[in-house]
Amino acid sequence: MDKQNIVGVITGDMINSSGLAEDQKRNMQLGLSGFLENNPDVLLPIQFYRGDSFQLMTAKEKAAAIAVFLEAIILSTTGTRARISIGIGLVSTIIQKNVLQSEGEAFQFSGHQLDKMKEEGRLLKIAIDSPQFQPILAATFYLAESIIWNWKPGQATVISMIPACKTQKEIAEKLNITGAAVSKALKSGKWTAMEDFLNGYEETLKMI
Repeated sequence: MDKQNIVGVITGDMINSSGLAEDQKRNMQLGLSGFLENNPDVLLPIQFYRGDSFQLMTAKEKAAAIAVFLEAIILSTTGTRARISIGIGLVSTIIQKNVLQSEGEAFQFSGHQLDKMKEEGRLLKIAIDSPQFQPILAATFYLAESIIWNWKPGQATVISMIPACKTQKEIAEKLNITGAAVSKALKSGKWTAMEDFLNGYEETLKMI
């Protein structure tokens, strides 16, 4: 594959979205927009379709981190989660500001995988056409998913603030909670393990 043309495509599908109130949906979209807006790793902005599904295109090295923070924002604002599928591959057609009309194998990998995730009971998966890297990426995503399944909304709220805050003290100030509460949420949410996963993913994707 031509490394310069490899991207990450994130496709998501809300779980139990029919039970959400309109203000919950609005808060979720505001939270997602605030995180993704002006993010240099977002190559095509998020678009929602069918009411409870969404898609965006990202730099391949940052796709996992963006997906993890999307999960945190969604859980913190709605109390539910989303199935998120990442496809890593080439892109053949890019329609500016319209990810839903863009095309390529990354889109195919992401979309086809998402279709199976509900039956499998999965929350976070990755697909890439690489016999060398797919097995290890699949295994690490399975472990990361097990951490996310155990997040509570309060933990997710703290984690969702990480991209916008440089320190735990800043998170505590923005959320009007104690520093001890922030530390406890990050520890119980196994954020150190998640950081190791994200760092390992980024280093691996640099080789692809």
